[in-house]
Amino acid sequence: MAINENKIKEEITKRWDYSSQHYDTYHGHGIKSDEEAAAWTALFRQVIPGEKLNVLDVGCGTGEMSRILAEMGHKVTGIDLSEKMLTVAKSKASGSIEFRRGDAENPPFDEGKFDAVVTRHVLWTLPNPEKALKSWRNVLKSGGRVVVLDGIWDNGSFETRMRRKIGNLMIHIVEKNDISKDSYTAEMNSMLPNAKGVSLDKAREYMEKTGFKDVRSLGLDKLVKIQKKHMPFRYKISYKYEYYAIYGLK
Repeated sequence: MAINENKIKEEITKRWDYSSQHYDTYHGHGIKSDEEAAAWTALFRQVIPGEKLNVLDVGCGTGEMSRILAEMGHKVTGIDLSEKMLTVAKSKASGSIEFRRGDAENPPFDEGKFDAVVTRHVLWTLPNPEKALKSWRNVLKSGGRVVVLDGIWDNGSFETRMRRKIGNLMIHIVEKNDISKDSYTAEMNSMLPNAKGVSLDKAREYMEKTGFKDVRSLGLDKLVKIQKKHMPFRYKISYKYEYYAIYGLK
């Protein structure tokens, strides 16, 4: 099992190292408008009340959420397995954010250090999501909260497959970028329990099983609508997801 775990983490790191070259150019990953930035800020004000909190951004990638949180006045630490993602994050962030390498399933911090843990587009990538949530709960102070932003990325429908093929082809033609290379291999997907995304019900189950209280959720349709408003058609055609925020207290 340990060998498989190591292999999975190596493949995850390799995949996101590659994606670091293009990640911020992708609509839905990089923040593309002031309107979208304002929507993220409004969301975080709602789900993380308080000022000047100590916040951990798990699987921070290129630091888009870290920057929003820091601009709100919070003290932010971002961790990621991919050094190349972190290099991008450091290149565009203010010195007030601490970025360091770290495993989302085992954050390298003492118990009770943070007021909040935020994670975007990470839960679905994890081989051991319950282990991760237990670790996130452990690094929270009593009364601290976790905020998970995730969704169903592939519902398996014929429509989704066709939309994605057309969108990917258009991106390849216009941007000279083969977006399919950003995907995990079939072997890798077979090792992940949520390779096509995490349903809201499953995320709630994970959170409640790992001891989070007062678990609540919000649909992010309004934010998706704002994102799509600023997308070229080649992204818009396949951008159709069940997207949510779910949060709970330690």
